[in-house]
Amino acid sequence: MSDKWRLIWAPALDGPDIVAYTMTAVEGKLLGVSPNTFLLSGFSKYSISIGRYQDLDLAIDYERAKEKDIDVVRRPIGGGVILIDPVGSRGLGLTVDRDFFPKLDDAFRKVGEAITEGYKKLGVRNAWYKFAGDVMVGDRKITGFGFTEIEKTVVMQCIISLKDLDFKYFSDVVQLHPEKLRDKRIKDLSELMTSVEAETGRLPSNEEFKKAFVESFQNVLGIELEEGGILDAEREIYQKWRGYATSPENRFAFSSMARFPKLKDLLSKGYKFVFAKNKRDRELVVHILLDPKGKIEDLMFSGDFYCRPESYLKELENSLKGVDPQNEWEVKSKVEQIFERPDWEIPLVEAEDFIKAIVEAARRV
Repeated sequence: MSDKWRLIWAPALDGPDIVAYTMTAVEGKLLGVSPNTFLLSGFSKYSISIGRYQDLDLAIDYERAKEKDIDVVRRPIGGGVILIDPVGSRGLGLTVDRDFFPKLDDAFRKVGEAITEGYKKLGVRNAWYKFAGDVMVGDRKITGFGFTEIEKTVVMQCIISLKDLDFKYFSDVVQLHPEKLRDKRIKDLSELMTSVEAETGRLPSNEEFKKAFVESFQNVLGIELEEGGILDAEREIYQKWRGYATSPENRFAFSSMARFPKLKDLLSKGYKFVFAKNKRDRELVVHILLDPKGKIEDLMFSGDFYCRPESYLKELENSLKGVDPQNEWEVKSKVEQIFERPDWEIPLVEAEDFIKAIVEAARRV
């Protein structure tokens, strides 16, 4: 007997809806009111979704986004900048009990297979799954996905590419660093991506999109999808998360400009401001404000990582205040105190990544 999940089809989401639908299902699961949920969606406008810990000011030009009426939301989970085009982008997400995917490798394999099969149903015959988390056509990516675990709930979100993304519309908003293009030896991001229309010559309808991915996920995961909507018990939760998505507290939670608003005045008084990146599997960025004696007055970590509990990240920042960042031993001691805690989780990031970023920033003084 197959598991029965709720299917939600939401054809016209805006930026705040993206956060609200997912987090409603997550919180609803914690409260015992929400079933396993499969969300398929379309979008009503251009949107940018940034990861929980990304520096807003390094990721995008927020003022330019407002001028162009592009929704900007910060996801409560995950990393990376997601660009959403209402014509060619469709959303696909899962919010399920952890018991359904006891092993992360198995989750990646099954979902990768299901997404690949969905694309093949839409005519992309050469789609293939690349572990971990990419669906490719030849050497071009058509979809990337990842998982986050919150308590005992597993969350997956991705964008299905029906039509090539309008990169030109986003080009003066997204802060794309030139080294990323040089590393790939390409002129622009469009050379790395493809879509259903680019591969088949036609743009699928919403019904074709929905049918293809409902069938592929039912087949690969061995589930039954029953269409429904937001439950009465979830409506208040939904409104709470929609409000959270648009709040300044969330949007500017990680913003170097908001964190260090009086830089010009402080620099005139002998303070110094430096930053550095350390990228291995995940990008880690540190901004450091140094007092006239060269000690850390304040600092902020950001990047495309995921961590929990978040309070430990703030605790690490506070513990480094007053430290000489060129004293690598003292920096290492503070960082390792957090990493030694058994409940600290930050996948694919090591203590050494934090240490290297801080020491590198100090060398730039």
